[in-house]
Amino acid sequence: MRILVIPRDANPYQELLYGELRRRGAVVRYAGELTPSHTLNLLLLPWELLRHRITGGRLVHLHWVFAFALPGGPRTRRLAQTWFALVLFLSRALRLRLVWTAHNVLPHSPVFADDVAARRLLVRRSDLVIAHSRSALEGLASIGAGPARAVVVPHGPYPAPPVPPPRARGRFLFLGAVAEYKGVEDLLAAFARLPGDVTASLVVAGSCADPALAARLREAAAAAGGRVTLRLERIPDAELADLYAAADVVVLPFRRITTSGSALLALSHGRPLLVPDLPELAELPAAALRHYDGSVPGLVRALTELAGADEATLTTMARAALAHVRGDGWEKIGESTMRALSGLLAAGRSPLREGLRRRLRRLSQDALYRGSVLLLANTAALAAFGFLFWTLAARSYPPASVGWLAGVTAGVNLLATVASLGLPNTVIRHLPRAPEPRTLIRAAVAAVAVIGGTLALAVLLVLGPLLPGGGPHLGGDLRAVLLVALLVVCTAAGGALDAGLIATRATGALLAKNLVGSVSKVVALLVLTPFGLPGLMVAYGTGTVLAALLGGIALTRRLPRADDRGSRRQTLRRHLSFSRGSYLGTVFGILPSTVVPLQVLAISGSRQTAWFAVAFQLAGFLNFIPSTAAQVTFAEAQRGALRRQLLKAIKAVYGMLLPAVLVMLVAAPWLLRVFGDGYAESATACLRLLALAALFSAGTYLVDAALIARDRTGAYILMNGVNAALVLTCCGLMLPAGLTAGALGWVIAQAVSLVIGVVVLATSFDLRRPRRAAPSPRPLERL
Repeated sequence: MRILVIPRDANPYQELLYGELRRRGAVVRYAGELTPSHTLNLLLLPWELLRHRITGGRLVHLHWVFAFALPGGPRTRRLAQTWFALVLFLSRALRLRLVWTAHNVLPHSPVFADDVAARRLLVRRSDLVIAHSRSALEGLASIGAGPARAVVVPHGPYPAPPVPPPRARGRFLFLGAVAEYKGVEDLLAAFARLPGDVTASLVVAGSCADPALAARLREAAAAAGGRVTLRLERIPDAELADLYAAADVVVLPFRRITTSGSALLALSHGRPLLVPDLPELAELPAAALRHYDGSVPGLVRALTELAGADEATLTTMARAALAHVRGDGWEKIGESTMRALSGLLAAGRSPLREGLRRRLRRLSQDALYRGSVLLLANTAALAAFGFLFWTLAARSYPPASVGWLAGVTAGVNLLATVASLGLPNTVIRHLPRAPEPRTLIRAAVAAVAVIGGTLALAVLLVLGPLLPGGGPHLGGDLRAVLLVALLVVCTAAGGALDAGLIATRATGALLAKNLVGSVSKVVALLVLTPFGLPGLMVAYGTGTVLAALLGGIALTRRLPRADDRGSRRQTLRRHLSFSRGSYLGTVFGILPSTVVPLQVLAISGSRQTAWFAVAFQLAGFLNFIPSTAAQVTFAEAQRGALRRQLLKAIKAVYGMLLPAVLVMLVAAPWLLRVFGDGYAESATACLRLLALAALFSAGTYLVDAALIARDRTGAYILMNGVNAALVLTCCGLMLPAGLTAGALGWVIAQAVSLVIGVVVLATSFDLRRPRRAAPSPRPLERL
C-alpha cells in the first residue's frame, strides 16, 4: 500500500500513526516538499498526484487544509479555494482514493473564502473520512457535510517521560499554540477575578501568531496581579516535561474544539484537566477531568476549587489520566487505520474495474496510447497552470492590460511559427531514423535562433508601432521589442525541442519540463505583480525561457554522442526539403489561433479582447486533446500503418473530447466567474460556441497528421490555407456584431474546414497502403 500524505505537520501524531502503518507494510511519502517554497510546492501538487498514480499509488491521505492557503491573506482566499477544488477534481480524475482525517470540523483560522463550502466539497470528494470521535461526525453533519463513509479511530496518546505526581500547590498550566478559539483570554480574565485568599499561579506557554491577541494577553496578564507568567514562544520539546512536572492542573479553556492534542498530551504526562463542558471532549476520562460550564464565572469557581484540592485528589485524577492513554495504544490505532484503508481499496476491486485496469495496462504498452496519455497529462497540467496564470492576471490587472497581453502572446505564437521554419515537423519525421540525431537537433535550434530570430526582430521593429496597441509598448520601447523577440526565439526553439522529445518517446521528460516552466511562470507573476505591465510580460516569459532550456537538456541527454559527426549545415540542407514543404502549411495552420485575437483587439478594443482571450484560452484547452494525439499519430505513422493508427487516434480523441466539451458547456459561467463577474457576463456564450467548435477542429488536426505523415504536402498546405482563410474571413466579418457573433463565425469556419478535409483525405491516397520504409532504419527504442 502506497500512501501520499498532505501535508506534513510538526504534530507528532502523523509519525506515530505512520510508524505503525509502515510496520504493516505501507509505503508513506509526504507531498509538498519538492522545494523550499510553500507556494511553489502547492502549485506542484498536481504533478505529485500524477507521479504518485503513475508509480502505483492509489491512496491520498489529507489531514489539514491550511497547506492550501496562498500568500496575500483575504485577497487570495477565493483563488486558494479554486485551486483546492482543482486538486480534489484531479485526484478524482486520476482515480486516487482520498482519505481525510477530520481533526476539526472547520479550520480554526480562515483558509478559504467560504470554509463551510470547501469543507462540504472535501467531504463529498472523500472516499473515507476518519474521525477521532462520534461528536466530530455530528459536527460535520451539522454544517451539511455528513460523510457517506466514515470510521472512528481515536487519537492516540503522545509518548511522555515519567513525571512526579501533582502536588497541591495551586499551580496551573496552559500549554500549546495560542489562538483565539482556545480561550486563553477567558482564562486570564478568570485569574484576575480569583479571590485574594486563593493561592494560585498560571503559566501560559506557546507560540502566538496573532500580534493583536498577544498584546491583549499581555494586558490581561498584567491585570491578574503577578499571578500569570506568559511565554508566548514556541516551547522546545526538551522543556515540555519540566513544564508539566511543575504544574498541578492543566487548563484548556477552549471556546470550540473538535480534537485536542493538547488534552491528550497533558493526560500522557499524568496531569488532571480543567476543561469546558463541550460534547467534543466527552470521550476524555471523566475521573481525570474537572468540567465547568464554559463561562468565565464558572471557570473562576472551578479554579478556586482545584486550587484548594488536596494532593490525594489530584493524584487520583492523575492515575485516571495515565490509565486512559495506556488503554488506546498506537498499535491498536495503527491496526484499525490499516484495516479501514485496506477495506477502502478492496471495495473498489470490482470485476468490471479489474477488467478495465487490465485493459488499461495493455493499452499502456502501446506506444500511441502511452504517448497520447502522457501528452494529455502534460496538457492537463498546462491547462491547470494556464488557468491559474490567467486567473491571477485577470484579478490583478485591468481588462485592458490583460487584453494587451493576449494580443502579444498571440503575436508571439504567430511569429514563433514563422521563425520555426517548419523544423518541428522535420524533427518528428526524421529524428527516429537520422544517423546524426544530435547534429540534426543542433542545426534545427541554430537555424531557428539565427534565421527565425532575425526575421522576428525585423518584423517587430518595422511593424511593431502599427500593431493594435503596439505603439506605446512595442514601437516605443526597445527593451520590450527585445523581450518579445527573445520569447519568439524561445517559443520556436522550444517547439523543435518538444518535437524531438515526442519523436524519441520521451513524453515523460516533456511533461516534467513543462510543469517546471508553468510553475515558474505563476510564481513569477505573484512576485512581479507590483511592477505592473512589465512584470506581467516578464512573468509570462520566465516559463517560456526556462521550459526551452530544460527541453534542450532533456533531449540532449537522450541522444547518442557517437553519431555526432556530421556538419550542421549539410544535415539541415539534407532535411530541409521536407521542412520547406510543410512550412507554409504550418504557418497557415497557426494563423487562426494567433490572428483572430489580434482581429478582436483591432475591431473591438482591448477590454473585449480580455474577455475573448479568457474564453479562447479555456476553449483552447480542449484542442490540446486532438493536437497531442495528432502529434503522436504522426510520429507513430513513421513506424506502422497509418490507417490503424488513425482509427485508434479517432477513438481516443473523441472518447476524451466529448465529455470535456459537455463539461465546458455546462460549467462555462462558473469557469469564467473565477476571472471576475465581468468575464462571466460578457463571454459565456462565446466560450460555449468555441467549445462546440473543438468537435470540428479535432477532425482537422487528425486530417493534417495523416496528410503530412504520407508526404501529401500540397494537400496539407491547401487544408491549412483553406482553414485560415475561412476562419479569418468569417470572424472578421462577424466580429463587428459582437464577441458571440465572432465565435459563431469560428464554429462555421471549423465545420466547413472539416468537411473539406475529409474530402481531401479521401481523394489523396489509400490509407490502407503502408508507406515505403526509409533506407537504413535506426529504431529510436535503442537510444
